[in-house]
Amino acid sequence: MALLRATAYFVSEAATSLWRSRLVNAVSVGTIAVSLFVLGAFLTVASGLGEMVTRWTEKVQVIVYLEDGVEDRVRESLENRLHEDPAVASVGFVSREEALARFREMFRDLSALPEDLGENPFPASLEVTLKADRQSPAEVERMAKAFAGVPGVREIQYDLLWIERLATGVRLVRGVGAFLGGILVLAGVFTISNVIRLTIYAREDELDIMRLVGATRAYVKGPFVAEGVLQGGLGGLAAAGLLWVALAWLSRGLAASDILGRTAFAAPAGVAVLLVAGGMVVGLAGSLLSLARLKV
Repeated sequence: MALLRATAYFVSEAATSLWRSRLVNAVSVGTIAVSLFVLGAFLTVASGLGEMVTRWTEKVQVIVYLEDGVEDRVRESLENRLHEDPAVASVGFVSREEALARFREMFRDLSALPEDLGENPFPASLEVTLKADRQSPAEVERMAKAFAGVPGVREIQYDLLWIERLATGVRLVRGVGAFLGGILVLAGVFTISNVIRLTIYAREDELDIMRLVGATRAYVKGPFVAEGVLQGGLGGLAAAGLLWVALAWLSRGLAASDILGRTAFAAPAGVAVLLVAGGMVVGLAGSLLSLARLKV
């Protein structure tokens, strides 16, 4: 019971102090909110891009575009040779009409382009899916070179290299987000530390009286620690709200995109809890830093 009463006292005093200096505390809470929002935004976008890259790399394909008017026997011979390759898992034929239908489905705003050109500009192709254990860049390049000069082949295209570059970009986004977020979090710690220091200076006479009547150091420090934790928690809540609004806006923007319309960016599970908890930790660190400097 004593612990509960002490905790209630700490929280009550902290809330009163927050309201008494609400303008200064609002700046502190805003700093933490921006810091955690930047960190959460970078990690969320990196997580969404990472999932997208993972989906793409699960089914690495080599597209063999066929020459116009290629004979069926030539195409069938090419398919047989592809099936015999040890790296090939499956081969699918896509006619010119099917390629045009795919284009119209993916790029609805450009669906009238073939009519404007007066012809179907898309060649027939063979979509070659590679086995999971044969998807290395060297294996893909070997296969592309092996079939580049085969009769009936117009061009060979594969996407593994740019997928790997995109994966590298995702790792870079994570690193930049962690770096910027770390700097901003440190700024939040020092901001809270300075705000708590100002509060201690403003209540210096009151603290002296508390010591004279026998208050323990824990009883004197408790409200300031609680104030820092509350500031951090409020900053975390604000960051979670900002992140939710930003992701909702981003999702609406992507929904209007023909290319990225199927890509959804959603905050990882429990990110709101992590932001609030992270804010509370930042607030705790800031308050303890201030108390240690002033030796309250």
